[in-house]
Amino acid sequence: MVRAVAIGLIAGFLAGLFGVGGGIVAVPGLVLLLGLTQHRAHATSMAAILATATAAAITAGAAGSVDWVVAAVLACGSAVGAYIGTRLLDHISEVWLAVAFSVLATVSAVRLFVESGEETAPATSVVWSPRLAVSLVLVGLVAGTLAALLGVGGGIIYVPAMVLLLGISQHVAQGSSLAAIIPTAVVATLANLRAGRVDKRAAVVVGLGGVAAGVAGVQLALRIEGFVLQRMFAALLVLVTIQMLLKVVRSTRQPAAADEG
Repeated sequence: MVRAVAIGLIAGFLAGLFGVGGGIVAVPGLVLLLGLTQHRAHATSMAAILATATAAAITAGAAGSVDWVVAAVLACGSAVGAYIGTRLLDHISEVWLAVAFSVLATVSAVRLFVESGEETAPATSVVWSPRLAVSLVLVGLVAGTLAALLGVGGGIIYVPAMVLLLGISQHVAQGSSLAAIIPTAVVATLANLRAGRVDKRAAVVVGLGGVAAGVAGVQLALRIEGFVLQRMFAALLVLVTIQMLLKVVRSTRQPAAADEG
């Protein structure tokens, strides 16, 4: 119970602070600390993220840092991308996917570090255009596909894409990312519950810890200037990239070790 609460607190705080799902902490925590299998950990994490992202998105929305229309358009693209990702799962090498994601994340991290970061307000208005709508759908499509293929949270793609490609402020990008995660988490959790993959007790405990920490994370994020938050998010991208590459290295070594045995 104590370990599950700790996982929820850390994952929820990161979710609120950076506008991501928190799975980058929750999944390895559930595997290493609670002994869940990888598939069960992903399903349980997603169920917990549903509560965490909802609480954090509501908090960000109350502060005016969520563009709900942007979030809805992103979610539409992400739903299609998730379907495509599941269809491609058995046909694309995980190694090449991880390398491609790592390159994308590294480029985004560098750009976030060098951006001027002049905006300091927690929110900004989004000027809609056909180009913006199409761009958001494409961002959601890529995020959903990578989420299904690599198990990464959509927020890792949503946030830098909105900031760097669409010119949306860091605070609004993170808040909108949290809102966009909710529909995907609902669909995935319902499917996982039907398949019996969710550890319900762990999901409830992790989720409750994540709710409190997620709200705290959002409140802290709103007090940090946009350019500082951008650089912090860039550091998170680097950590996620390292974690993903290490996971790929371990997965490629295991079959080799089995062949030698």
